[in-house]
Amino acid sequence: MSLRDQGHRFCASPDRKEARWLHPNIWKQMYPDWIDVTDFSDDEFVEFFTHKPLPHGQAQCVKAQLDIFEGSP
Repeated sequence: MSLRDQGHRFCASPDRKEARWLHPNIWKQMYPDWIDVTDFSDDEFVEFFTHKPLPHGQAQCVKAQLDIFEGSP
């Protein structure tokens, strides 16, 4: 019997640097901000892990905007 068959979910950290199988009780209590990617198609899975997540917080948003627009006319 697989972990999925036992009710575990494959979840990714918000920064998309870690992923692991988690039991639902553990996931909800210890990793509430992790994203469930168990049911993603192959294409969705690849896109999710290859695209950079949006920054969190005001300071990070401002820095990201400066990085994007730096050097543009």
